[in-house]
Amino acid sequence: MTTVNISIPDNMYNEAKKLLAKRGYASLSELVRDTLRKTIYPGVTENGFTPEFEDMVLEADKEPVDKSKVWKSERDIDNYFKKLKKRTSARFLAIGHHKKVYSK
Repeated sequence: MTTVNISIPDNMYNEAKKLLAKRGYASLSELVRDTLRKTIYPGVTENGFTPEFEDMVLEADKEPVDKSKVWKSERDIDNYFKKLKKRTSARFLAIGHHKKVYSK
């Protein structure tokens, strides 16, 4: 991390202090970083995502927890991926995206 010192007019500093309280910033540095972030990376949300990706994350967060997979062991994980591989292989075969096997 780099430290930067800046000089600003007194009235700008006083307005910035008011903004700290209004928007809940912990420090002037946090306000400056946030302002720079918005200027340098336009179109990125405050969480650091594109709006489209953030919408997907928020939508996924709405899914009920009871549909979540809970893996308690490496065996559970291995079994899940074996089943997934079988399902995806079957889909590829069904749509004709399989590799031809040639014998010598």
